[in-house]
Amino acid sequence: MKKLTIILLLLLSTQLFSNKFVWIDEQIEAIKPPRKGINSKKILKLKDPFIYLRKKRRKKNIYRSRKHSGSKRAPVYTPKISLVATLNKSALINGKWYREGEKVYGYKLEKVNPKTVLLTKGKKQLLLSIASKSKNLKFNNK
Repeated sequence: MKKLTIILLLLLSTQLFSNKFVWIDEQIEAIKPPRKGINSKKILKLKDPFIYLRKKRRKKNIYRSRKHSGSKRAPVYTPKISLVATLNKSALINGKWYREGEKVYGYKLEKVNPKTVLLTKGKKQLLLSIASKSKNLKFNNK
């Protein structure tokens, strides 16, 4: 008789606890189907959610005058040329990669060294070196 009551209590308890697990099974079944999202064409049409702030810089005199045959002087833009990085025979100058022999703002890229670049324009030569933004990091160009 004791065995029968124990078996009945076990069956009753499993029935009571199984109702709690039914809710969990329903929740699992609810999240099983794949969720619908935005297709890739709509994603490409979205605007960039990030805001990029630019530091205001003082305007420098970026024009130099060049004499022409007439009395008028035409302003000519002279960009600031800065070397950012070098890699093998290539140099990153003002955000664009150049190889040896290519033209860079009217100059020919003659030689690329690990920390310097030589630009020539006729007899005029420019030696650019990698600018360090860190005060703790210094390059010794030889």
